[in-house]
Amino acid sequence: MKWLRRLQPVAFVLGVVLLVGTLVGAGALANNGTQPAGDPKSANPAPAGTRAGGPITLGTVDSDPPPVTYGLPTVLQSGVVSEVFVKDGQDVKAGDKLYAFDTTILKRDLERANAAVAVQRTKVAEAQEGARQHGKKVDILKQVVEAAGDKMKSQGDLYNLIKGNLEKNYKAEKIPEGEWPARLGSNADLYKANVDWLVAKNEHAIKGAELAALKAADPQVHVKQAEAGVMQAEAEVDKAQAAIDLCTVKARTPGTVEQVKISPGATIGISTRDPALWLIPAGARVVRAEVEADFAHRVSTELIGREVTIYDNADPKLTYKGVVKRVGGTFLPKRSEGLIPSDTRVLEAVVEVSDPAPAGKPPLRVGQRVRVNLGQ
Repeated sequence: MKWLRRLQPVAFVLGVVLLVGTLVGAGALANNGTQPAGDPKSANPAPAGTRAGGPITLGTVDSDPPPVTYGLPTVLQSGVVSEVFVKDGQDVKAGDKLYAFDTTILKRDLERANAAVAVQRTKVAEAQEGARQHGKKVDILKQVVEAAGDKMKSQGDLYNLIKGNLEKNYKAEKIPEGEWPARLGSNADLYKANVDWLVAKNEHAIKGAELAALKAADPQVHVKQAEAGVMQAEAEVDKAQAAIDLCTVKARTPGTVEQVKISPGATIGISTRDPALWLIPAGARVVRAEVEADFAHRVSTELIGREVTIYDNADPKLTYKGVVKRVGGTFLPKRSEGLIPSDTRVLEAVVEVSDPAPAGKPPLRVGQRVRVNLGQ
């Protein structure tokens, strides 16, 4: 046990030495660090010669507006490419043809729609002729009503004549008047005359109602109905023609064609994942800098209008100038660079590149990864 007591002073000295060494090392690390304690780390190490004051963020060169992909027109479920009008690297203007699909079936639809228009126009002609004949029909029906009235009057006169003669005979034969109704009711000629009179009354009433209905009718209703049919058929023609026109895909903005992946005979369907081609719009080049949450407190709208330095991510010696145009106010997912979207959320600062192709330097290309010193 004595040897343990002898070792206690030695152990105490070693412990003190170790404690002092730890404190000295921590102080050296604190004094030699690139940033003071409590200051957040930079998003990326700053290239030599840069000034501090803002985060250095990764970003991607983009066009403004962004690149556009072209594929299957919305009017097709699938289609066969019949012609390609452009090549990789070709500059195009808005409205220039890019490629076209076979439209054999759609042209048949157009022919059918044109035939429907012809049928509807025939119906318009029939309705217009009917409108012209309406007045004549009214005049004819008036004559029919008058004739029915005359017939009704004649049948009434005949009934009254037969009845009057029978009553004269009954009186001459001194038949009591109390027996007259029974005798009149059993007389066949008088019964027939009464029936014919009632029929004539009904015919006159029916023809009169028909005349009133014909007068009230608007002869232009059928014309308007037929004309509406023509408009509907013409709309189908326009629709069929628009479908054919859309099968010739045209550039929506001026720019440069890239990655043409189709050729005549190729089939594109709604499940086709690759675009037929890319169109990189002409105009300004911007950098979409990605500011992560750890450095968002060092970015504000005060940066807007500030000139900043852009570095080639592969060669920091290559620098370019830009001006901050916008600082996002919402954390959103990073713009996806592949099939799997990123879960990382960032603020996006948009920097307009002052000169994307300065003399003596390689141009900044859309899709190129760069770094931006937002403090400079």
